[in-house]
Amino acid sequence: MNSVNDSIVFHGKLSRLYRLAKEGKIKTNLQGSHTRPCKFWTATKILSGIRNSIVIAHGPSGCAYGVKQSYKLTNSRNSGAPYEAVVSTNMDEKYVIYGGEKGLKGAIKEVDDKYHPDVIFIATSCATGIIGDNVDAVADKIKDEINAQIMPIHCEGFAGEYRSGFDLVFKQIVRFMDPPTEEEKARLAHSVNIVGGKMGPERTEVDTDVKELVRLIKGMGAEVNSVIAGNCTLEEIKRAPSVAVNCTLCLDLGYAIGNAMLEEYGTPLNSTILPYGISATKKWLKGAAKKLGMEKEAEDLIQREYNEIKDEFEEAKKFLQGKLAIVEGHDAIKSLSIAHMLERDLGMRPVIFNFHPWSTEARETSIDYLLETGLDPEVLITKGTVAFGKYESMKQTEEELLAFLGGLSEDSAVYFGSSLSFPTIPLVDLNAILNRPRFGFRGALKVAKCVKTALEYSFRPRSSLSKRMVFPEKSGLASIQSLTPKLGQDMPDCTVYAHRRRGKCMMS
Repeated sequence: MNSVNDSIVFHGKLSRLYRLAKEGKIKTNLQGSHTRPCKFWTATKILSGIRNSIVIAHGPSGCAYGVKQSYKLTNSRNSGAPYEAVVSTNMDEKYVIYGGEKGLKGAIKEVDDKYHPDVIFIATSCATGIIGDNVDAVADKIKDEINAQIMPIHCEGFAGEYRSGFDLVFKQIVRFMDPPTEEEKARLAHSVNIVGGKMGPERTEVDTDVKELVRLIKGMGAEVNSVIAGNCTLEEIKRAPSVAVNCTLCLDLGYAIGNAMLEEYGTPLNSTILPYGISATKKWLKGAAKKLGMEKEAEDLIQREYNEIKDEFEEAKKFLQGKLAIVEGHDAIKSLSIAHMLERDLGMRPVIFNFHPWSTEARETSIDYLLETGLDPEVLITKGTVAFGKYESMKQTEEELLAFLGGLSEDSAVYFGSSLSFPTIPLVDLNAILNRPRFGFRGALKVAKCVKTALEYSFRPRSSLSKRMVFPEKSGLASIQSLTPKLGQDMPDCTVYAHRRRGKCMMS
């Protein structure tokens, strides 16, 4: 027992962790090894979700390369959009000494002539900020010489932590919007925007989750004007303030643009956490319906959707009630939303594992929301994640978790996290769900069935061989469907079983 306690930095309710952080009684700073994307990266991630836009990275070529490979190209592929470039002004020592404004002006003209974009964004890098290039003056002087609209984004990586890049861009693009008119408001009286979205590298975020929310809105009899900034157009952004309500996708990110539009244009805001599970989805839909004047339609939709999953969901719920769920905490927003679903909808006991104390400051909006709605999940933080700076499971944090679990039986607990982790309890990886939503009623059933199946098959061993069977290195798949068609039909595609036996054949 002493060895277990020695490895724990914090174990208790989220509200207590939150209070200790605010009082300065627990360290919330990140060590040098806790690397996060910089402000430049997060800003360009949101920008890459605006169709037919070009990002000019005003800085060294390496800045452009990273965000292009991680976001822009992936987002174009996921959305089916044409190739959308990230252009670099390729600043070198000469630019840093003498200034890069002349080179930037030439890049703007070349981009306008070559790509004919709707918008050109100038994303400033650390080098630009340090030498003090007057990017705003360049953009203002050249705006009448090009066809595209142009907007500087001051997102130097050293000038703010990674979260500030998201908020910066969402607030900036509000400047593109047209003030509501009575005619436009009448035309969009039954329309919503989904705000706080981004064209993430996960294909599921594009093809299933957001599309499921759009399907639910349409099932209520309303329409979606735009998902901002998830593959949205400039025209959609311009008319966005005239809709009946903005519905946040992610509470933290959606609040930045939703609140800016509320203050600037009076556009109503419906703000909830990620709609994982039945309870969160119902609140998301009812909040939208209240502003749309479609409460009756929303109630009918909710009843229809629940009736479709009721029998299977209630069966799974009976099986899962009271069981333990360890939820990886390195993605703070997702872990909080998953914990909400597991406790409220399935009656499980969620424990968020290695929710870094730093997240209490970065995610105040979501934490306040959960606590105000009466949910106060259990949090376990071990020394490994604080000392070594890796959010995901690694050897030390894995051993610390196993010590905490003790002699817990394999059929009484499940691990929500990455398939790259290898705990001795069944694992559910929501990122490995392909072509099925994780949000909404259908998503709630999918998750419940995944957890139930993982626990029912907990007697089956995991091994390095079984992992390679589920995730073949050359197949490009991340799914149980990469097994035989029969197994692919019988088993949910986000389930990996328990009892690891590294280096041993699972058939022995």
